[in-house]
Amino acid sequence: MHPRRRRGRQQQQELHPLQQTSEQEQSPDQRRRHQLQEQYHFNHLQQRQVDIEEKGELVNIYNNTMNGLTRTEQPVQDKLAQPIPTLAFSELKIGRALGKGGFSVVSDVDGIRLDEVYDTSESESALRRDFCERYSGGSSSEAGRSLVIKLLRTDLGDEEHTKGVLDLAIEAEFLKSLQHPNIITMRAYANSDPHEARFFILMDKLVITLERKMNFWRKEVGDNMGYYMGPCLGYCCGKVHTLHRLWMDRLMVSRDIAKAVRYLHEKGIVYRDLKPDNVGFDVSGGLKIFDFGLAKRLEPEYRTETELYSLTGNTGSLRYMAPEVAMCEPYDQRVDAYSFGILFWQICSLTTPFQGFSTKMHAEKVVNGQTRPQPHQKWPLAWVQLQYECWSHDIFQRPDFEHIHNVLEEEVVEWVDYGGIPSRAAERRVAKRRGKTVRDATSALRMLTTDSQLTSSSRADSNARVHDVNIV
Repeated sequence: MHPRRRRGRQQQQELHPLQQTSEQEQSPDQRRRHQLQEQYHFNHLQQRQVDIEEKGELVNIYNNTMNGLTRTEQPVQDKLAQPIPTLAFSELKIGRALGKGGFSVVSDVDGIRLDEVYDTSESESALRRDFCERYSGGSSSEAGRSLVIKLLRTDLGDEEHTKGVLDLAIEAEFLKSLQHPNIITMRAYANSDPHEARFFILMDKLVITLERKMNFWRKEVGDNMGYYMGPCLGYCCGKVHTLHRLWMDRLMVSRDIAKAVRYLHEKGIVYRDLKPDNVGFDVSGGLKIFDFGLAKRLEPEYRTETELYSLTGNTGSLRYMAPEVAMCEPYDQRVDAYSFGILFWQICSLTTPFQGFSTKMHAEKVVNGQTRPQPHQKWPLAWVQLQYECWSHDIFQRPDFEHIHNVLEEEVVEWVDYGGIPSRAAERRVAKRRGKTVRDATSALRMLTTDSQLTSSSRADSNARVHDVNIV
């Protein structure tokens, strides 16, 4: 045998001690034992690969054996830990402003022109060139995709400027580690210090927010409802197929929001600012949650004796803010469940919750008085019950987003198959067809003790300040 082949054979035998004995020298029992060990190892790896693929993780598992057992697996490589290029502000051509927030402004990116002076290494240079090609007209499928830049406003005072710097730096830090189909992706960021005034992040451009999308839904529902025949007959001659599609669109949007927040909670992050203005849609219609300036990672040092966390109060938008946040009490991720309950009601009703409330009225009726929106009596009971559970005044009674997502996923499947307009009566028919039982509506609706529908006498004073602005 050739010396090199002999050495290779020896190395192979050292790596696989179970195979050092040739098949001719092994007894039938030894060969059978060897075959069983190999089959066991193969099945183990196959099952591990299936489990990992189901979780969406990409990992290479060693396919070698040592004494018939799987070698110690290497740490799972998170597919989210992908390198993100850095750019200089001077390399970008900034287009028109698209929107302005409390601290930042978002504008179009009309062009990218790289300067070699900012290439810190060969790998960084290759990463920057690849990014420029993909987003400036190369052969990639992503070429020509619109990008936007988010950077600080120039008209901020000293205190607002400091808050804005921290806000943008926190958002960039979160987006570096997050990748989910329903969360905005950061494509690049500034090569400067995150706490400098010219720090920026580049993201995919969203074409519409959920707030505007609900306006389109409202108009389309009105155009297809048919003719109103009075309180006894209701509407007739409506376009059932179109109305069913609109309900499914709204239900799937609610499910995708829950899916994104569930992912954040699995990462130990509380979002704290769930509202229609922070949910958008890209050019392909995909839902994206954005604006992570108020997000917070729950660290053990913030935990109190009640297993809640001592975090900043009055954080987020008052309309969707959980009572414990408004009262500056300890809280945890379930404040997002409260916000989702209000938002889910808004998506179903296409009506602004607590419309006309002043901040004083909101504090008295919602935060302290436990007033909540009134679900429509014809909505499926599963939807209404989920809303009640989410906006419960008791944080410990609210469900986690694993439950919320599972409920909505099941509802999507059931109503897509049904093909008609979702209603409580239709829910009973669907349940009967599937062999399920639906609880009595009267007993289930007792969880809601206060009707939040305003009468003309209880509406806010025209001079009162309404809470349509963020409270940060």
